Amino acid sequence: MLSSKCIEFINYQDKLYQVYRKINKGRIKESHILDVRDMWHCDTVLKTKNQEEEIYLFLIESPDAIIVEYPVPSPASIPEE
Repeated sequence: MLSSKCIEFINYQDKLYQVYRKINKGRIKESHILDVRDMWHCDTVLKTKNQEEEIYLFLIESPDAIIVEYPVPSPASIPEE
């Protein structure tokens, strides 16, 4: 996850999403998740586990974002001093 000025972003399925809300699983009934997603105008909802609790992430897609990945150099290509 990337964070910029308290805005969190997540790369999921080669798309960039803004984390709009995080809700603990116990605070929302599973039958209402899609209703809440639509009310908040979110594109998708992910369920993640954070230590002992499960959290729903309500995400808004950033369609204009371009994800750039830089290659990580292998240890053999790094010159020694």
